[in-house]
Amino acid sequence: MTGPGSRRYQGYLAGRFAVLGVLLAVAAAFQARQGGSPVPFSWFFGLTGVAFGVTLLSLAPLRLGRSLATWARMQPAWDVVYATGLVFLSGGAFSPFITLYPLVIVGAALLLQRRGALVAATASGLAYGLLVDLQYYGWIRPLSPFPLPDVDAGSLLFQLALGLLGFYAVAFLAGHLAEELRRTGERLEVAEAEVLDLEHLKDLILESLGSGLAAVDFRGQVLFHNRSAQHLLARAGVPLEPEADLSRVFDLGGGDRNEVALAGGMVLGYSVSPLTDRTGRRIGSLLIFQDLTRVKRMEEALRRADRLAAVGRLAAGLAHEIRNPLGSLAGSVEVLRQTLSPQGDDAALFDIVLRETQRLNRLVTNFLHYARPSRSSLQELRLRDLVAEVGFFFAQGEGSMGFRLENRVPEGWMLRADRSQMEQLLLNLFRNSVEAAPEGVVVTVDAGEAPEGPWLRVSDDGPGMSPETAARAFEPFQSGKPGGTGLGLATVHRIAENHGAAVELDTGPGRGVRLTFRFPPVEEAT
Repeated sequence: MTGPGSRRYQGYLAGRFAVLGVLLAVAAAFQARQGGSPVPFSWFFGLTGVAFGVTLLSLAPLRLGRSLATWARMQPAWDVVYATGLVFLSGGAFSPFITLYPLVIVGAALLLQRRGALVAATASGLAYGLLVDLQYYGWIRPLSPFPLPDVDAGSLLFQLALGLLGFYAVAFLAGHLAEELRRTGERLEVAEAEVLDLEHLKDLILESLGSGLAAVDFRGQVLFHNRSAQHLLARAGVPLEPEADLSRVFDLGGGDRNEVALAGGMVLGYSVSPLTDRTGRRIGSLLIFQDLTRVKRMEEALRRADRLAAVGRLAAGLAHEIRNPLGSLAGSVEVLRQTLSPQGDDAALFDIVLRETQRLNRLVTNFLHYARPSRSSLQELRLRDLVAEVGFFFAQGEGSMGFRLENRVPEGWMLRADRSQMEQLLLNLFRNSVEAAPEGVVVTVDAGEAPEGPWLRVSDDGPGMSPETAARAFEPFQSGKPGGTGLGLATVHRIAENHGAAVELDTGPGRGVRLTFRFPPVEEAT
């Protein structure tokens, strides 16, 4: 007998303790009024002491974890014995304590249901009937602390019949109520199990949500949150500590669509709705939020693509019209310089014109590479050899004064890409590093494989970028260097897009620039 049966058993013993305590109090008060210690009181205190001992002994199975079934059946039997003894000590057939038998029957019904109540009623009737018969025939004389009435057959028979009728009436009523109580308890257990299942299902749903969910009070302190809310805010540097105040992060007076930018460039979209209790009274707010960082990046990429399309259309009409006059102008100036042989300031002016003409020509060329890149012709490249080749030629020209390359690409590592575009990508990155640190720079190139695909990383130990410059690094004509065209990193980003690669920029003042290109797996790339 475990669970509810164990609780009934404990309640039964607790009830017995209470009844014995009341009987002791009543007996002690009556004895004090009598001013003596009649023999029945001595027997009563002894019998009640034994009852206390039996009750304490009956607690042993609860502590030892033994089966309670046998012990539960023994309890009503002992109670019948105790009640009969108390009736004998208080006048027998005319004892006022005959009412203990109905208590025993009710207790048996609660402990052993209807069958227990009927058995207890039968045992009580037999014990009480035997006591009345023995008293009538004079074989025993009950003890009593007060005078007993005369015994006659009619009164004894009436007392016995009344007692038996009362015993069985109580047994049937208590048994019926006990059965109803049992069925109600079983239905309650089923309902509790269903509630627990629903509670568990609710918890599973809340914890499985990809969106963050948090309930806050009027002060913005968290009352409840799911696992996604904790993970999202932890990534944004906002730990959900006990009673964390989210009013410093979200506008809790906002409506359905709001956004907030957090640390590390993370963007959360959120909605706020009223949180009410069962009566409909508002007790706080319900906050639902999602990570929109990737969506925002995609939107930015789409806007950039729109701008690039417009730039491409413009470039198609202007690029050649600009390059042809530039070529004629540069050639004419060169002929004039050779013909006139200028000296001093005049020669310097000719040099300025030629240098600026070359710069404009390089700008237009870079612009064409950026705005109208050629279609990618993918092939398997030994990237280490390609990096070494581009680095060698760059070091002989533009990087001759301070460029140093650390090629950490694994030997024999292959990348499926367009060779000419990858050369342009590396060349632009090397040029950017040297222009940012003309006194000298070390550029490191590394590559490897990740579960999501191959990656290429190019980093330098230059001065790095400010947050404002980094935020617009891949936009055309946004240069952080005096005299820069602002097309170097924009072209790099365009080449990466042509290869389906994602670009990650990690930089900051004084800690160089690190660009990581994450290419799609070979299956997707093909």
